Amino acid sequence: MAFSERVVTHTFQNADGTSASGSVEFTLTKRMTNGATTIVPASITAALDSEGKLSQGLTANDDAGTLPADSQWRTDFRIQGATETETFYIVVPSGSGTIDLGALLPEQPLGG
Repeated sequence: MAFSERVVTHTFQNADGTSASGSVEFTLTKRMTNGATTIVPASITAALDSEGKLSQGLTANDDAGTLPADSQWRTDFRIQGATETETFYIVVPSGSGTIDLGALLPEQPLGG
């Protein structure tokens, strides 16, 4: 078995429709092991481009043979001009192609 990676994408806009700026920080919540490979919890910060677009490769949480089965990516929005940092927990599914972050987010941030 082995880990796979998916590219997570999304576009952020300000309330006035202009492109947002800032970053999204992804932090693995638990060590993940698959076969002879272990990925340790660490943060990955992905800056938004000039059009407010995010594109970041992340290791899938649900590959066959990945333990523990309940790891997640803590996702912190650090968008300039936002009134607060929003925090969500997502699972990046294995598969091919990109996946939009909006499809992975719960309706409310942590504590929302």
